[in-house]
Amino acid sequence: MSPVERIEKLLNPRSIAIVGASQAANKLAGQLIPALREGGYEGEIYPVNPRYEEVAGLRCHPSVAAIPGEVDHCVIVVGKERVPQVLEDCRAKRVPGASIYTSGYAEASADGRQAQRMLEDLARDMTFIGPNCMGFSNLAARVMAAPSAVLKRARGVGDVALISQSGGLAYATIAYFAQRDGLGFSHIVNTGNSAGVSYGDLVEYLFQDAATRVVLAVTESERAACEVIDAVRRLGLRKPVVLLKLGRGQTGTRMALSHTGSLAGDYRLVRDVAEQHGIVCASDADDALGLCELLRHGYSAAHAEGIASLCISGGNITLFADQADARGLRFAELAPATEARLAEVLPDYISVHNPIDITALGYENPGLHADVLNVLLTDPAVRTVVPILTTLDDYTEVSRLLAGVRANTGCDMIALWSGGAYETQSREILRQAGIPIFHSATLLANCLDRLRRAAGRRPAAASQPAQPSADAGAPARAMREGEAMQWLQARGVAVPALRACPRGELAAAARELGYPLVIKADSTQTHISDQDGVILNIRDDEGLAQAMARVADWAGDEVLALRYLPGHELVAGTFAHPQLGLVLMVGSGGQWVELLKDVRFVALPASTQELAEALASTLVGRALQSRFRGAQGYDEAVQLLERLGDAAVQAGAAVTQIELNPVTVGRHGAAAVDAAIYLRA
Repeated sequence: MSPVERIEKLLNPRSIAIVGASQAANKLAGQLIPALREGGYEGEIYPVNPRYEEVAGLRCHPSVAAIPGEVDHCVIVVGKERVPQVLEDCRAKRVPGASIYTSGYAEASADGRQAQRMLEDLARDMTFIGPNCMGFSNLAARVMAAPSAVLKRARGVGDVALISQSGGLAYATIAYFAQRDGLGFSHIVNTGNSAGVSYGDLVEYLFQDAATRVVLAVTESERAACEVIDAVRRLGLRKPVVLLKLGRGQTGTRMALSHTGSLAGDYRLVRDVAEQHGIVCASDADDALGLCELLRHGYSAAHAEGIASLCISGGNITLFADQADARGLRFAELAPATEARLAEVLPDYISVHNPIDITALGYENPGLHADVLNVLLTDPAVRTVVPILTTLDDYTEVSRLLAGVRANTGCDMIALWSGGAYETQSREILRQAGIPIFHSATLLANCLDRLRRAAGRRPAAASQPAQPSADAGAPARAMREGEAMQWLQARGVAVPALRACPRGELAAAARELGYPLVIKADSTQTHISDQDGVILNIRDDEGLAQAMARVADWAGDEVLALRYLPGHELVAGTFAHPQLGLVLMVGSGGQWVELLKDVRFVALPASTQELAEALASTLVGRALQSRFRGAQGYDEAVQLLERLGDAAVQAGAAVTQIELNPVTVGRHGAAAVDAAIYLRA
């Protein structure tokens, strides 16, 4: 049975057993059967508890084995000590799926982690959610296998599917605010500890689910987030995906062995690779719901450009403009002909420059909203219109006008409602017209920016990304720097002219290379500059003589002489992530790399455009691209990243990490002037 078929059966059961069912309405185990009934479930329900003859008006069975009919799904709400026997009974009865509510497993302690491994072994081929979960709700099929005060009040079925490791965040916080804002769900699946069904399998199922338009994945573990990315990488972005990753400090991934290793294990890695594949990343629940609302209406990165806005309040316009400008969103530059037409519609004391303050005249003449919008929409530079509403006793007339413009033109319209109304019809009018509503300028600007960041649309991978070997945690052997430089040079990665030699041959090396010169201890260690192991900018024979006197005190005889190539400093490197495969890192480098933490990550193999965009999104990359104060070498830096990525892909599992810090970029182009390479031991 395929993953999709297994999850189809898991989330669409024809019969459900509630193991641990209770007669107490104040207990979770006593709320499950009422929740199923109130949700409209039409399948068979089997309470299981040896203490009762009857629960909720249904015959109660002493065990799963005693149930006379077939069981498609077991909801397990018993103490941890009883779970093994329940799973044995489920296997004997060939129950295909389960939700394990029981807690005290990997989330609790080391003993809990061991108990969870035993649980996984006992479950074997059974498809299950949990443990430590609050079950699932398939609203599209009316299977409410989770008690929720919010879902009891659900008004119909929505088109957003929510997968969450946190039950409280899913069923309380996100579901509540979604309902308040008129956003509905097709499915809610709380995976808890995620020991059973994977996020990847759930995403694959939801991609083919007819009731789902947008997938919202809320993860706590890096593993679950990577499963979402991997599903999109394998299958392509068949539907919009929003990822809300919780826990954004150090994730515990310790791939790198040297000083930039601390940059390889944080949330930005997941975020950058997700966005590279077109997944939109949210920072909190408000972001996540706002993004779902935009995506379910077909909004994309293109709508972050060509914005036109109008309002009766100059202050509200300025507030939105400030938030948009802070994120680099672009207002449309109106053509002279458009401004001339606006001047015919508006009195001469109103500016016709976008965004447009129609002043209090919009109170007196609500039709002005539609008149201005209809003119704006004739301009080819306008892609997204954002009417900003404030507060009125009754906004229905303006709302109907906006809905009419949307219906007549098919335009992409987002209402920024920085206030409210003392009637309930206006919001429904806008919703029925397909106009998303935002109440915060900051939130709207942030969501549009998030869409733009995830503009990447990679095709489904023809094969899996390069993965580290099974001994990924084994020790690695560091190359000497001279050896590392030669390895890079042989693979087309630019390095300075250099010579590795005994220190007694430095004078000959200087004559061969020419000045200015750098001398380094040819070592396997990093941070050698902190140990007086690097001498920069030796400009003549006298400087060389002084340098050689210092070199005489160095431990070891092997040194590295190379041409001095100053410039703007990048950090660049590659490493193998246990789930995402090979990843390239680039950003602002040099001695302050850990302090700046100005880096971006790109999954390999990567296109030239992906590498260029990653570099351009860093501070040093923007300086190079814009030629700030004479900076140059941007194209050469991108080419170096291409060669580095190719070298890492070709080396495969033989190389665990490559670190170049710094790569200097300037009149000489781009060259790795410091290199560390680690081989699989």
